[in-house]
Amino acid sequence: MPATPEDVHDRLARADRAAREAAAGFERDSRAALTRLKTRPIHERFAALEEGAAQLLPEHRRELLLSIRDRSDDGEPSARPTPRHASRIAVWRGHLPFRVRRLTRNALLGLCLVLALILAYRRTPAAWAEVRGSQDVAVAWVMPDGRPAGDRLVAGRAYAVMRDTDGMAELRDWRPGEGYAATRVPSDWLVTRSGPAAR
Repeated sequence: MPATPEDVHDRLARADRAAREAAAGFERDSRAALTRLKTRPIHERFAALEEGAAQLLPEHRRELLLSIRDRSDDGEPSARPTPRHASRIAVWRGHLPFRVRRLTRNALLGLCLVLALILAYRRTPAAWAEVRGSQDVAVAWVMPDGRPAGDRLVAGRAYAVMRDTDGMAELRDWRPGEGYAATRVPSDWLVTRSGPAAR
């Protein structure tokens, strides 16, 4: 059965909720890893930065780096890496794997959102309309597989207007157990209304 506008909105809401939960989980894991690393000796903290510390968010990585610098300034000269520029290169190199993973994740989430918006646009009616006047109008309804699905627009009944271009309106009508039927009619045959339940 084709997705209704409500289904699309529900899917978007679920995807947004899942993305927020994943981000919150990642932040919790990063904070726990930072807390664990800050209890380790300086050389182990630095080794974690040099290896990438992929489980840390950038702000937590900076906090770990500051904890190394602060402890080094307090009287642990043997723990300070030499030469100094080597530590900066190591830290920069350590950022790369995390950034690639984060960019990949963000790109995938962005792609999913764009696809969901395109699907919602294609499945959401632009307006609702009914036949102008009180008489039924003869038209040919067609199902997506090409089967005929009716021969008229019923007066007083609301139809979903999917597109209205070049003076022709594309209408869609739900057929229980079958799916959506579609037809095209001149736009001036129709009058818009506020929704399917309006009278």
